[in-house]
Amino acid sequence: MPDQSTKPRMKTSAILKRLATTRAGATAVEFAFVAPLFLVMVLGVIEMSRAMWIKSTMQFAVDETARYVIVNTSASTTTLETYAQTTLTDTGMSSTGMTFSAASATTADGTFITISVTYDFSVLIGYVPFPDVTLTASSRIPIST
Repeated sequence: MPDQSTKPRMKTSAILKRLATTRAGATAVEFAFVAPLFLVMVLGVIEMSRAMWIKSTMQFAVDETARYVIVNTSASTTTLETYAQTTLTDTGMSSTGMTFSAASATTADGTFITISVTYDFSVLIGYVPFPDVTLTASSRIPIST
């Protein structure tokens, strides 16, 4: 086995020159710069998709309730609010935090019922800088002219 003292040693300047020109690890450094931005972007897309899914489901519930009003024009506002909430939970979504309302209004054009639901959306992933948003969905249907 050769003695360690007999191996040729590199000069400090040669070592620094070699380190300055090497490309080993460049990919890891580039990934370290890009990965956090990419992950925030992906998480933002996930949160926006979740918000759109909740809004779409809320709109479906109020639209189904408006169709229910067409057949049951004498239904009370409490019945309509309960129907909208039941329709929403039938889709598999929890109605926790959602506010349902049904209101009747008479205008010169006739009597209308407006069914609406609101929800204060907040992100599940805290790393995404996304403000809290109030999602609303409503549907207005004439019941008499």
